[in-house]
Amino acid sequence: MDGVKKIVVTGPESSGKSQLSQLLAQHFQTIHIPEYARMYLEKNGPEYNFDQLREIAKKHKAFQSGKMKEADELVFLDTDLINFSVWSQVAFGKVDEWVEKACKLEVDHIYLILYPDLSWEPDPLREHPHQRQFLFEKHRQAVADAGRPYRIIKGLGKQRLENAIQATNELIHLNRKNSP
Repeated sequence: MDGVKKIVVTGPESSGKSQLSQLLAQHFQTIHIPEYARMYLEKNGPEYNFDQLREIAKKHKAFQSGKMKEADELVFLDTDLINFSVWSQVAFGKVDEWVEKACKLEVDHIYLILYPDLSWEPDPLREHPHQRQFLFEKHRQAVADAGRPYRIIKGLGKQRLENAIQATNELIHLNRKNSP
């Protein structure tokens, strides 16, 4: 598990995170770890409060850690704790202390931030159809503020996947050059 390259696919709602992380894992012949929050909300319903969001974040972290044991050299994560930080800030105007601290520990993550150029897909778990550009910028800023390497992914269909593959290769190469 140590030394595994962790590529986080993140961005606003309905930007294709789940599908793209699966396609990238197939292309690179590795695994992807789905977003735990979606599984939780599908099971428990779309309502949540600040304390529940912290608990979902903790379960997300535990879920990813457990699945990470299946990874070899590379893994694609459908979001990480930066997503929870942005989500909490937008939903509640604050971020839980545990989420903030745990977020700072994920220093080995590198990011593909998905631009919201895909059409909105209605979903009962999605909350902000008219704030996608705002949420994109919140994600980009959070990743930049954390000092993590990232690339912005745009494009539709096959072009989006090709752009993500190229960006992944660039980030892996950059990460190798900057490793001690």
